[in-house]
Amino acid sequence: MTTKVENKVTILSDTLKEFFGNKMNLARIKFFGLFISALCKVQTVCFEKLACGFDSSVKAESSLRRIQRFVAEYSLDSDLVARFIFALLPHEPVIGKQKCSENGNCNAVKTGTGIQ
Repeated sequence: MTTKVENKVTILSDTLKEFFGNKMNLARIKFFGLFISALCKVQTVCFEKLACGFDSSVKAESSLRRIQRFVAEYSLDSDLVARFIFALLPHEPVIGKQKCSENGNCNAVKTGTGIQ
């Protein structure tokens, strides 16, 4: 299945909105989606190249100023970003694991699942 670039950014923005909806306003969420998409496309952190990689109809200079303002003015919660990344990763929930003592006796231990 192939997805157009516009749809990929929209899907990413919708996913970001679900996760960051109460922490960021919609304009920042959409920008963050464009930013992530551009990072994947150009595979560099050079702001000028990222601005050219934005999938939007605005000029690269405008996107560059938008990137600069975001980085300079917005304090992104790194803990929240880490939780978002881990939420996207495929994982199997841990139901229980073995806790073994020095003599080799093992007992099942109930562990938590999910991201807190």
